[in-house]
Amino acid sequence: MPIGRSEVAAAFADPLAERLWTARAESRVLAPDGGWSEVDLARAERIAAQLYLGAGADRAVAWKLGALDRASRTRLGLNGPLVAPVLPDRLHLDATSVTLNREEFVQPRFEPEVGLVLDSPGADPRVAACIEIADCRFPGWLPPPGVAVADFGLQGAMVFGPACLAVGEVAVLVRHDGREVADARSSLAEVTARLDLVRPLLAGSAGPAHIATGAMTALLDAAPGTWEFDFTGATTVAVTLT
Repeated sequence: MPIGRSEVAAAFADPLAERLWTARAESRVLAPDGGWSEVDLARAERIAAQLYLGAGADRAVAWKLGALDRASRTRLGLNGPLVAPVLPDRLHLDATSVTLNREEFVQPRFEPEVGLVLDSPGADPRVAACIEIADCRFPGWLPPPGVAVADFGLQGAMVFGPACLAVGEVAVLVRHDGREVADARSSLAEVTARLDLVRPLLAGSAGPAHIATGAMTALLDAAPGTWEFDFTGATTVAVTLT
């Protein structure tokens, strides 16, 4: 089971892990620096492992991919794509409409993505609409180099729509309170190739695995209201931020 807030201090070997856990639980930005500028990528990965274990993500049924291009990796100080388990307490599966409280997040931003669903590690994928509510606990969305790995992989919540048969291309049109704000399209062959990044982590997994394959658009500031993500080749999903 995930650990409770009263058990935090005893659960984490690294005090910076405790700070991140508390910042997420209390939906607040971390204090500037606080020792984070001294954290290298190896320590960030150890912090992440402690946090994911505490959140029950050792039994993850969903994974996220990020920083798939060189510019993003350079900006975040990473030496490869970001691969992280989706935290189970904010994972929504087979959803067509979700209502979320804006105050549960710190600096939320939307990322429409192509979701892939694998019924077994070696199976051909099905397609699902996917919306990540990305989040960052560092001021101004500026984690020190490498520290995005520790900051829960910059995730806030994840929504997957119902899975359907794969098609050659997936397009998305994004509306906020009825106004079109973004659109994009992705080749299914291109996003399916990214599964190689996560397949080794699925060995022995029971039941379907859901994979968010990376942002289709630029990050969208998650203003309150109703957001519609109309996926061609998948499902329309509505996310309402109260």
